Amino acid sequence: LNEIWNPRLTVINNRGLDLLLPEVATVDRQGNVIVRQRLAGRLAVDLELRDFPFDTQRLTIEVVSYQYAPAEIIFSADSELVARLDTLGGDAWIYEALEPESYVYRLSEGGRGGAGLRFGIEAERGAAYYIFTLALPMSLILFLAWMVHWLPVDIIPARTGMASATVFSLIAFGVSFRLTLPRIAYLTDADRFVLYSTLLVLVSLAVTLVTIRWTSNDRKDAAERLARQMRLAFPFLYGLVVLLTIAT
Repeated sequence: LNEIWNPRLTVINNRGLDLLLPEVATVDRQGNVIVRQRLAGRLAVDLELRDFPFDTQRLTIEVVSYQYAPAEIIFSADSELVARLDTLGGDAWIYEALEPESYVYRLSEGGRGGAGLRFGIEAERGAAYYIFTLALPMSLILFLAWMVHWLPVDIIPARTGMASATVFSLIAFGVSFRLTLPRIAYLTDADRFVLYSTLLVLVSLAVTLVTIRWTSNDRKDAAERLARQMRLAFPFLYGLVVLLTIAT
């Protein structure tokens, strides 16, 4: 039975096999033999976080025969992943089991292939939490930067204080939020949103400084005209920030 029914399978993407449970073979009334080999171990997967927090992850377990070629072994079409998805950890995630996929596993291109079967779970992140903890606070900071241009240009202390508060709030929020994310070498959608929002705040600050300078140099009419233009342009620039975050 071992030579015929046990193709010597191994799980190829585990990070340390903890336990190999006893092999069990059963024979039904029609003479069909079913061999079960249960494995227990710690599994890990590399996550692609470029679309964070609107990302969807594929958590896979790949079973490969290292003794028989694909022409010598066929995985049953009735193969299925049996999992208690409701017990999986991670808040705000939605899990769904995927159909098993047969494939040819090769260690190198052109190398000898082995028959493989890939089980998978699709995990979709619930973005509502990050909308309230990232998008909403950042939008409030941008709203504060926009409000600066609605104040009379000759109220210089109030405009200066509000513009400074916007910058400090942005720095504190951006640093604290980034510390909650994994240390990765590329930008996520959340990072781009913070980056584009920072640029918008800097543009608003620059316009504020220009209007203050013009007001101090008796160019109040020009300063008011620039402030009015910024009032109209700011909502469009905010929409551009959101569009660039989603599109890139």
